[in-house]
Formats: sequence, C-alpha cells, structure tokens
Amino acid sequence: MSTEGASSPSRLLPSLLGILLLLMGLALLAGGIKLSMLGGSLYYVLAGIGLTLTGLLLLAGKRAALGLYALVLFASTVWSLWEIGLDWWQLVPRLSLWFALGVVLLLPWFRRPLLRDGPAPLGTAALSVAVVLAGGAAIGSQFTNPGEISGDLGRDTADMTSTAPAIPDGEWQAYGRTEFGDRYSPLKQITPANIGKLQEAWRIRTGDMPTDKDPVEITNQNTPLKVNGKLYACTAHSKVLALDPDTGKEIWRFDPQIQGPNGDDFRGWAHMTCRGVSYYDEANFKNADAISQPATLSPRARPSLPAARVACSCLPPMRA
Repeated sequence: MSTEGASSPSRLLPSLLGILLLLMGLALLAGGIKLSMLGGSLYYVLAGIGLTLTGLLLLAGKRAALGLYALVLFASTVWSLWEIGLDWWQLVPRLSLWFALGVVLLLPWFRRPLLRDGPAPLGTAALSVAVVLAGGAAIGSQFTNPGEISGDLGRDTADMTSTAPAIPDGEWQAYGRTEFGDRYSPLKQITPANIGKLQEAWRIRTGDMPTDKDPVEITNQNTPLKVNGKLYACTAHSKVLALDPDTGKEIWRFDPQIQGPNGDDFRGWAHMTCRGVSYYDEANFKNADAISQPATLSPRARPSLPAARVACSCLPPMRA
C-alpha cells in the first residue's frame, strides 16, 4: 500500500500531458479529416491519430508512449522538410510545438513514471534522436536562404526601345520623368561640387488648407510635372495648379470641387491626398494599335481645363 501511495503522485504529470495530447489529437484528427475531404494533405489525419494514441498511452502509464511520440515527431520533421525545406519561418509553425512536447516528454518527471514495468532504452533513444533531428533542422534553416535563386535566364530580353518622341532635357513629363520610370534628369547644371550652394528660389502657398470637415490625415504627396515650360502640381483637395517654373507665379488653377457621399464633409474618410497629375500627348501614341475599342462614355458637363492635355490623376480619398 505504501508503494502505491508513493508512486501514485508521480503519474500526475504524465497524465496531465496525456490529456493535453489526447485533446490536441482529436482536434487535429477532426480538422485533418475535413481537410483531406477537400483534397488536402493526409498528414494531419495521421498526426491526429498518433497524438491521440500517445495521449491514451500516457494516461495508461505505458512506456510505449515514448516510442510512438518519437515516430510522430520524426514523421512530422520529415514531412516538413519534404514540403518546405530548410525555411525557418515555415518550419516554426510546423515543428515548434511538436519539438517542445518531445523535450517535455524526455524530462525525468514525465518519463520515469512510465518506466515502472522496466526501462525503455529503445523508446527513450528514439525520442531523443527525433528531438535532435527536429532541432537540427531548425538550426540548419538559419544558414539557408530559401528566397535565393541562382542561375542564368536562358532567354532574350524584350526590346526596350521607346518609340515615343524624346523628352526635352529640361522637362519632367511623368512621375519617373519618362514612361519607363527612369527618374533621371540629363541636366548637368547641378553637380556634387555645387549642390551645397543651392538656395531657395521661390515658394508658393496653395491656399488649400485643412478644414473642420476634413479627415485628420490630409497631405500633399505629389511629384510636380514640368511640361512645355509650365510646372503642374495638385493639392490635397485635388485642385490642379499651373505655375511658372522660374518665378512660381500661378498661371491658372482648376478646382474639381470634389464631393463625397456627405457632400463636402470628408470627416469619415481615412485620409485625403493627391498623388500627382498626369500628362498625355495623343501625338506620341497615334501610331499605337488599340487593343480593344473602348466603350463610349458620356461624362457630365464640366468646365474644361485651360490645358486640355493635363489632367488630375489624384487618387480619391479612402473612406474608413
């Protein structure tokens, strides 16, 4: 009687772990069956069965639980490496929990109560090897870069020669200066030697100020365009300005008088900004073949822009 009283408390921790593995196994089995019916991997069904049986063996105090869980951990490691290789961020969700449970099961407080009927060198050794293998896979993944692809592209590159007329050196007709997005100006007046001597030539205030009907975030984020001797920019409320690039003097402005579902009340919007204007010259594209015939549109009448080839490409403010 005294022997049973002394050994009984020692089975508490394996029993608690057995209950945990049993519940996890049943949940994994149920989800795995549903996934397999949808054409998914059978791994989750097999892993669920393995965890469920391991939990039952732990509750029964059987040393076979060590060997069975070793099989579950080993198979999970092999499956993970086969599926995604040595990719740390994809190995973590697949192996971290199983690895931790294997380490816990090897602790003497969980393992020794299972050895009442004799030692289990094979089960202990198998579980130790499975834990080392899973840990080694995690460590090895730290020295690989799964996103790196080495080799040569065995194909010719496309012709990148533009058929559009050359852009004058002093102009900036698109967000990246050209339709190719070069973001490079051929002008040579500003150099590394004199850039420290630059001074402000002029400053303009658009007058487009936030009001109590605007969202908290209201910004200017546009890249002005320089086309045909004029500088074009837009404001947060999508107003387009044409400026003299030498003096900053306003030549004209266009106010589209944007409206939202609540008229001019934009407080429900997440932010308000204008990302820039666009320039289009039909002569540059008159020889291009149309992919399809666009639908005929009947826009509502609105004031025409002073420069018909400059249009606001402002992104509409987003609503929360």
